[in-house]
Amino acid sequence: MSNVVEATPELVRTLEGPSIDDQPFIPTSAPLPRPAGEEQKTTAVAMYYLQAEWKDDKGNLVSGYTYPVGVNASTSFWDYVVFVKGGPGSNALKFYLGPPDKDGWSTWHIKDDDSNSSYHLDCKATGWLYRGDHYGTKFQIVDNHLHCSYWNGPAGSEYRSTLVSAGQYLGMDLPAFTCSLKPV
Repeated sequence: MSNVVEATPELVRTLEGPSIDDQPFIPTSAPLPRPAGEEQKTTAVAMYYLQAEWKDDKGNLVSGYTYPVGVNASTSFWDYVVFVKGGPGSNALKFYLGPPDKDGWSTWHIKDDDSNSSYHLDCKATGWLYRGDHYGTKFQIVDNHLHCSYWNGPAGSEYRSTLVSAGQYLGMDLPAFTCSLKPV
């Protein structure tokens, strides 16, 4: 049984996962309109960390930054994105935003280094966020919530450890977190 879903704005994430069957989201329609609310202002030449507050697997409110699950394919689900408590360490993801489209959506490029060459923040067809290099899913922060250009509602996170590398995975249709971009 596959976790792949049809690429439409009415996507529904499966309750399993992340899964080795997850496929990249391939846009087949126009992006959604910008969510109502206050958009976080950014500078095109700046590099940012994504800082967030979320509830961990014990229900505690914690804060931290986005990281890759791993730096290469020897770690299962290495290209997925997770939160790690605390300050930004050397492997925290650094983003620079592409020019916004007419609705304010931007590609969130990831600073190139040995493990992130040519990657940007992207979304699997099942809703899990990962470091992709092919498709143009875009994001923006509105009212301190991260939104995806092809998914209704804000991004969220959930702790997963069964059949995947343990971590606080980011995805859609999960308990929402609050966030902001912090200059590097």
